Amino acid sequence: MSLSRPETTRRIVYVCRHPAGEALRGARAVSELDGVTLFGICERAPRTDGAEVFADLVRVEDVHDARQLIAAARGLREKHGPLAQIVTAQETLLEPVARATESLELGRGMSVAAVRRALDKSCLKRTLERAGVRTARDCLINSDTDARRFAAEVGFPLVLKPLTGSGGLATWRVGSAEQLEAALRLMRPSPERGVLAEDYLRGEELCIDTITIANEPRFFSICLYRPSILEALEHPRVQWTCLMPRDIGGERYREFITQGLAAVRALAVGDVMTHMEGFLLEDGGHSFTDATLRPAGARIAPMLAFVYDIDPHHAWARAAVDGCFDGPWERRYAVGTIFLRGAGRGLVERVDGIEVVKHHVGELVVDARWPQVGAAKSATYTGDGYVTVRHPETHVVEEALQLIAETVCVTYSEPEAPAPANEAMGEQWSERIQYFDKQLNKPAWEDDPLPTLGDP
Repeated sequence: MSLSRPETTRRIVYVCRHPAGEALRGARAVSELDGVTLFGICERAPRTDGAEVFADLVRVEDVHDARQLIAAARGLREKHGPLAQIVTAQETLLEPVARATESLELGRGMSVAAVRRALDKSCLKRTLERAGVRTARDCLINSDTDARRFAAEVGFPLVLKPLTGSGGLATWRVGSAEQLEAALRLMRPSPERGVLAEDYLRGEELCIDTITIANEPRFFSICLYRPSILEALEHPRVQWTCLMPRDIGGERYREFITQGLAAVRALAVGDVMTHMEGFLLEDGGHSFTDATLRPAGARIAPMLAFVYDIDPHHAWARAAVDGCFDGPWERRYAVGTIFLRGAGRGLVERVDGIEVVKHHVGELVVDARWPQVGAAKSATYTGDGYVTVRHPETHVVEEALQLIAETVCVTYSEPEAPAPANEAMGEQWSERIQYFDKQLNKPAWEDDPLPTLGDP
């Protein structure tokens, strides 16, 4: 009597819009796991350097349409055999992928409910509040009347943001009744199109990133935003930076970390990388604002590589697909990234200061992508390029970031528009929400084959 051997191949489906740059690195990490055969669903075919990652690839018109994902996955199943899991590293695809996972009754993967607990900001706030985690005072706005009532209660400034999505482009600090009316005309809140209003928080913005296995955080890291994302959006002359201090064990971050880990546990997200943002408040205490269930953007995931000497894409794949964490890891360095941008519009015309930076802090630079002359100015606060530096001592990294901020100057083909008055604010916000709605708020380097330390 012969016994058939159990099947050991895991057929994993990776979903992204275009398998290039960071998306391709995530796919490659999954394909390199033991026993994995990787399939892909995307809108655009990969370049030559990415085609070999996938055993088969299905193109669809819109990867955000769960029905198209389900049909494509069923086609892969019929052609190749049972599927083990569908994964993505892109935030806007988390819910469509969860819908496909549930429809195909796969054994692994996030549920729609888990995704919504984190990504729907109103659900997130209620979940954290039940867990005793402090969040900004807020109100779900379903009408203009709701917004005006909230403004009367908390005063100005306040913050308006969509219930889902990240990247900051569709989040506004509203400083007056006139600006509130302009924002309401654009956002048109309704029961079907709710908007979240929040108290404006003053303090230092930061994030906590975790690797969570079976709902329990097994690893965490802190990163500081300087200035806050909203300030960076409002002041394009300021070079925005992210800093991972080497020592995060002191009293300053203790309660933020404790509450951040409690928040992740409350979200019950399974096996995943999480990213949660909040504030150390000016008057003491802390407050959390946003969360997502994927490797962090703004170069934070690559920064983790330089802090711990790890491969963050492999770490994400091990968590999301294998349900494993390979740590603990030693926090060996402080790492900072400065995003290169400036005032102006149109095309990048000139980048000054590169040679000075290389001369003074070149030995600290571990990753860089200089703004590309002739490229259209980025729509995001992450600008047109970046420089990442590291050193065992945090103050050395901070000094290097300051030197770069004072040295590099990006010049554009058109001058900066005058600061908008209240009556012109709507036009500026309309442009930002258009980029958000069309998902054009991706970094300038997202599809780059590899980061480069060379000249622009």
